[in-house]
Amino acid sequence: MRDMLGYAGKVCVVTGASSGMGASLAQMLVEQGAQVWTASRGEATLEGQAGWVRLDQVSRESIDMAFSQLPERIDCFFGVAGVSGLKNDYVDTFTIDFVSNKYLLDAYLAKRVVPGGSITFVTSTAGVRWAKEELIDEYKAIVEADGWDATIEAIHELDMDDAGGNMAYMLAKRAMNYLVASKAAEFAGRDVRINAVLPCSTGSRFATEFFEVMPSSRRQFEQSVGNGKPIADPSVMGKACLYLGSDLAEYVSGHCLVVDWGLEAATLTGQVMDMLGMELVD
Repeated sequence: MRDMLGYAGKVCVVTGASSGMGASLAQMLVEQGAQVWTASRGEATLEGQAGWVRLDQVSRESIDMAFSQLPERIDCFFGVAGVSGLKNDYVDTFTIDFVSNKYLLDAYLAKRVVPGGSITFVTSTAGVRWAKEELIDEYKAIVEADGWDATIEAIHELDMDDAGGNMAYMLAKRAMNYLVASKAAEFAGRDVRINAVLPCSTGSRFATEFFEVMPSSRRQFEQSVGNGKPIADPSVMGKACLYLGSDLAEYVSGHCLVVDWGLEAATLTGQVMDMLGMELVD
């Protein structure tokens, strides 16, 4: 049988692989015959993995230490790690969900992902309208800042440090989607694809945190999946990542793949009320 996905023997790195989407994806990659390295704050005990390294994405030093232990040549990278912001402050949430990914992309992946390789980040449908001009103005300076320190300083300049971490979540996800799209041409020059998966509500640690802190949020979570589908299993998003990183998606780059069972499509066509509460047409 022909290997359509093309992962056999490839070196794959998955962040956030100790639970949820990351763990599900890493298991699938092992089953596809990939050499899977996991990187997470808590230890990933995946049978068959090539190795695990500790990675705390709030810390530049932790990222540097992790990449000193990861392979020098990477075929496929999957950035799944992130936080909801409910248990983190504004700057730490923005750092974990955006700054760290921007840093490791520029400092390491630009050099280590081999030609023909792929980079896939997990963001969120909370950032689905990232391309609206007035929203880009909110985070463009952060995306374009040069280096870790300058990016953190650009976040401070928003004057939102005292806001809750959940307030940073949506903006950080929009910024990640913009970053992915803006990097497509640069990585194309290296024959490397870069994409993002935008999950709807998924039955993971995120959902548990929301339900613990805001019990009334369950209904909102259920409504972020379209057309009556239940909250997604983490494996659903693992499969979406598996596709985008694979040979099947060989001409797909700079794409933000919305995985929400048609909710955004129904919203844009006026079939359901806009949950994000913003104008749909510029």
